[in-house]
Amino acid sequence: MQKAKRTGSVTPASAVATVALLLTVTFLVNVPAAMAACDIGDPPGLPDGGSASEADMAVAAKSVKAYIVATEEYQACLTAEGKVRGRVDAESYNKSTERMEKLAADFNKRLKAFKSKNG
Repeated sequence: MQKAKRTGSVTPASAVATVALLLTVTFLVNVPAAMAACDIGDPPGLPDGGSASEADMAVAAKSVKAYIVATEEYQACLTAEGKVRGRVDAESYNKSTERMEKLAADFNKRLKAFKSKNG
């Protein structure tokens, strides 16, 4: 059997076009998935510092720290998404910052009440 002869040759222009097409397809497949990944849950509930146990406050502290980490990851996702879209969703970014700051302030207020009750 004879092998079929290749009639065309790869030119630099056709190679570039092929690579561009592959990159475009990859981009179109991956970008929606990346954008959908930017999600953050609600801030954790916090115990009343005046009546909470030490264990309750320790759990709350861990929850607050985890929420702060999750918020930072969410904001990094929004920033990456913004680079793809050409603009960052500043409203969502700012709201997440406000929620994080409010949670931290609320926790500190409750921790102060806990410490004043427990010496």
